[in-house]
Amino acid sequence: MSSGAQTEEQPPATGPHFHVRCARQLFEALESPDGEIRLAALYAVQDAPETALGFGPYATRDLVDVLLSQAELLRGELEWLSWIGVLAAFHDGRVVRLFTSLMATESHTELLFALANYLRAEPAEPIRIELGAALMQNGCVARARAVASVLAASPVLSARESLRIGLLQPGNDTSLPVFSAAVGEWLNELAGPFRTEAQLELQRQGASTLEALVGYWEQLPESAKKWLLAWATESDPDLVLRAIREVLATSSEGLISGALEAAAELKDFPADLETLIVPLLEHKDELIRRAAVMAGRSAFNWRPFFDNENSVLVKQAWIARVMDQEGRDAVPFALQQLADPDWRIRAAAAEGLLSLGEWGVRAGLMLLPDAGEPVRIAVARMVADLADEQLLDEFVYRCSQPIGTQSANLS
Repeated sequence: MSSGAQTEEQPPATGPHFHVRCARQLFEALESPDGEIRLAALYAVQDAPETALGFGPYATRDLVDVLLSQAELLRGELEWLSWIGVLAAFHDGRVVRLFTSLMATESHTELLFALANYLRAEPAEPIRIELGAALMQNGCVARARAVASVLAASPVLSARESLRIGLLQPGNDTSLPVFSAAVGEWLNELAGPFRTEAQLELQRQGASTLEALVGYWEQLPESAKKWLLAWATESDPDLVLRAIREVLATSSEGLISGALEAAAELKDFPADLETLIVPLLEHKDELIRRAAVMAGRSAFNWRPFFDNENSVLVKQAWIARVMDQEGRDAVPFALQQLADPDWRIRAAAAEGLLSLGEWGVRAGLMLLPDAGEPVRIAVARMVADLADEQLLDEFVYRCSQPIGTQSANLS
């Protein structure tokens, strides 16, 4: 950074390439109002930071003082990140303080992780308190993740900090507490931006945690309630019976589908639950109507609901439910649906008949040879799915008969 042809009194040359021999010349270049000179000096420091620092102080200031002053002055300018990048070459307490402060205020993802990369080389304890608030804030996900990588090595962490770092840095040595040992901390995470990570970790803890969580239903945000209903549906829906009742009774729109899906899987289905489900068969949302159809258990006059239904999705659910509950008694209903003009309804009816095995397929064969092509196709698929050669021969024979031929008796 020095040239023998220049004296201390000479100003630095203009342009991107220049030579300096002392701190004064370097500092003047770094603080030049000319952006080209200023950045050329900055990049020279970046290329040889130890050499630049070796010039020593001038007028009670050293190189780090100048860099910090310029970084503060140019904050918000396009070149500001360049000054921060050069400061990262100096492991100095003043730089540590600046970078710690920036970690708590900046939101640019790349900058935050660059700052974190610098601070990870510093002792974590002196900056733990200041960065603790940045770790636990929920407004900037990138900030929390970056800070977690810095504080992961800290030997002194609060329970809340330890849990969040464990969620964000799963590869470190931080062990996650079970839910019952840190209820408040887990509930905080279930309500925050890292709820997905918290949910996954809690599910790994198994049935005992599920049972414990149900006891805190009232304290959970809606997103966590929806997740808990889904988890219970797969694991043990009877654990959330009280929650199902509450959701269906209060018509919580965001939770109704989950509650109905859990109700459909209940081992012990209380009779009073049906009174909460039946009104939902006329809900404005077809997905909720469908879930209500699948959740119901008791026998009642379902035909008006089916006849008035305009959603194919819900009608398919009705067909499946009626076939499941009534078995062979529902065969006339299923055969009627095989003639529906919508192929999706025909497919659902065929699926229902197939659920009865050979008996159901033979019921479909009764429609031949009078049936039209759509019905024949539906019956053909039923025969193919059952893969029975005798039924296949019978299908071919019936299709070859003249229309009006008497169908075989089901018995």
